[in-house]
Amino acid sequence: MPNRRINFYTEKALSLAAFISSNCRFPSSSHHLKVREFIKNFLDGLGLEVKTQKFKTQLRKPLEGKIERAFETIEGVPYTNSPSAEIKKTFTVDCRFGLYNDVRSVDLEGKIAIVREGKKPFRKKEELLKAKGAVGVIVYKEDVDLIFNGISAGLLPVFSIRRSDYVKVLNEEINLTVITRPIEVEGENIWVEFGNRGPYVNLIAHYDSKPFTEGAIDNATGVSSLLALALRLSQIPFNAPYRLRLLFTDLEEYGLLGARVFVNSLEENEIKSSIAVSVDTIGWHNPAVLSSDGEGQNDPHLLEVIHKILKDLGLREKFNFIPGRSGRSDHIPFRNKGAKTLFLGSNPFPIRHTEADSYEEINPIILDDWMGVLTIFATQLHRYF
Repeated sequence: MPNRRINFYTEKALSLAAFISSNCRFPSSSHHLKVREFIKNFLDGLGLEVKTQKFKTQLRKPLEGKIERAFETIEGVPYTNSPSAEIKKTFTVDCRFGLYNDVRSVDLEGKIAIVREGKKPFRKKEELLKAKGAVGVIVYKEDVDLIFNGISAGLLPVFSIRRSDYVKVLNEEINLTVITRPIEVEGENIWVEFGNRGPYVNLIAHYDSKPFTEGAIDNATGVSSLLALALRLSQIPFNAPYRLRLLFTDLEEYGLLGARVFVNSLEENEIKSSIAVSVDTIGWHNPAVLSSDGEGQNDPHLLEVIHKILKDLGLREKFNFIPGRSGRSDHIPFRNKGAKTLFLGSNPFPIRHTEADSYEEINPIILDDWMGVLTIFATQLHRYF
């Protein structure tokens, strides 16, 4: 339980997060669709004009898989978009993190690469492993004994296992089975706006999740916090000299697809004059402002703005300012088109994309801190420039 009284809007965010994270939100799953309709109905119920944007894409949905060695079967899950495969009597090779220096002198021709999750976007590792002749990939997380749910570039069959099973398959001859199914999914971005003058400030939270995870921190807390913020802003005049957009994106976990579609629909001048902030993985006990991510640097002036806001709230010492490594989120398509960007989340966050990311992991006090930061950023940003 919290050791201090939390804000009414934080309590609202927590109750919303409980519903959003009550099940997996893999695209087009029943709960994913329920959450989508809930977001629209909640915002409409506040008397706000709700705008939407639909798009379609293809995914390969992970179903099941296994590793067989000697007289033992090792369970795990395929990566989304991994091709199905049945690989017989093939040796595995340890490739550490799958970086260039890790594999440049390793013979991978016709073998299965074992790699640790992290340090670099997986698609880049997969391209390198494919070029080296690997016929499949086994992934494990080094920092926790949990199965990581990732996404493949579709180049190789990819299977995720627990750290405790790593030694069982290392340098072994194994059979690897990966089963996925192609599906068409319809994504939908949802947004509301406040104000009618000046450049856009976009606060962005994705509502989808990886398969086999409830995604409480990633990203039910981000969505619920922006919904609670919408509730607060619907009750007061919005007089800031900019237009605030609360944007709920879809299929972030599958290549930032919703954000890419949304950005491609905007005028170039709007994007270049705008600010885009990913609110993604807030509410865990390592609150962080990421100075960089897996694809580049975030805006130094916005980093200074958040520093000042945290200092004014007496929270500066609680928050990490830290570079990201492989992490990516929906601000990136905005930055690629010229917007100033920021990434708010948790780092380190070892339970990301695992079954451990459940509602019980939310820290109410930290989420309350974030609600204070988001409220000031949304309504008083101009005072910090």
